[in-house]
Amino acid sequence: MMRMKTISELIVNHIQYEVDFLFCMDVDQTFRKKYGLETLGESVAQLHTYWYQVNPNLLPYERSQLSEAYIPMNKGDFYYHAAVFGGTPLQVLDIARECSKGIINDKKNNIEAVWHDESHLNKYFFLHKPSKILSPEYCWDFNHERNSDIKTVKLSWNIKYYKFLRVTA
Repeated sequence: MMRMKTISELIVNHIQYEVDFLFCMDVDQTFRKKYGLETLGESVAQLHTYWYQVNPNLLPYERSQLSEAYIPMNKGDFYYHAAVFGGTPLQVLDIARECSKGIINDKKNNIEAVWHDESHLNKYFFLHKPSKILSPEYCWDFNHERNSDIKTVKLSWNIKYYKFLRVTA
């Protein structure tokens, strides 16, 4: 949940001076094909494998008005995957700071958005449309049936072993 804060700190203290574009990606993924210049933009979001063909009213946005990630019913257009987002360093800094602010405010109010930082990322892109939207081919889950419109998978999720990764008290 606090990766947005860490991303912000790394950009401010280091990364902003080293690159023209920056992508934040989950570490447990596998590159399968070339991930090229076509992915670059000022603000880049990626459509979620499970939700890119779904009626917007059925998207799993945060629907609790108590959360900073709240998106009202009948609003929104796409559901973005938090496993891949990017853009220019200053734009990614803005994304990460805004998401972090929402997460911290929710924590202060003892609230956790339904899809954690992904809910906050979707709220950000609801308010600030990305300049580039990547197809689900840029982060596909092979556990989901592959539709005919998905031609070439560039990056894929790996199986998540949550019982080994998450310690419960």
